[in-house]
Amino acid sequence: MKPYWRWFWLSLLALTIVILQLGLVNSWPFWFDRINLVLLSLILFLFFFNFKTSLPLVLIMGFFLDALSFEFFGAYLFTLFFTLLISDFLLINFFTNRSAYSFVALTFFATIFYNFSLYFLIYLSKFLEDKAFFLFTANFWIGLILELFLNIIFVFLFFTVMNLTTNRLKPVFLDKK
Repeated sequence: MKPYWRWFWLSLLALTIVILQLGLVNSWPFWFDRINLVLLSLILFLFFFNFKTSLPLVLIMGFFLDALSFEFFGAYLFTLFFTLLISDFLLINFFTNRSAYSFVALTFFATIFYNFSLYFLIYLSKFLEDKAFFLFTANFWIGLILELFLNIIFVFLFFTVMNLTTNRLKPVFLDKK
């Protein structure tokens, strides 16, 4: 009976994050509407737990985002899944310590990969329309810079608070004998 409750709570958490993102954050003023709670929760779950725990949450969030968005079904699901894969690869192979710098760097690379892959999938789905390639538009770059800035500030503040409340992120030094 325990796995069913785990899926229930993960689904409820994912639905809450998606509703907060779509219903609350996206209606904020220009600067603050670029906060991506879905991406931040992906990074936080991966950083503080592991890939196996983060995968169901990411898949459920992707499903809810696809069900509630006007893009083609699967755009958010694929983008979040591949962002999780790339982030896990970076976390295991390059950012092996759990420091603020690795947390910020992981957020930086995950945000860039998420935005490039999402906008590229959306561009591919609408390639017959007469629109410019997303890399040549100023709105994409301004939005990306704002999202990077806000996500990194939020992650750094969250890491600082978590570092004050838990011993899991404290550095461990070996005693010389």
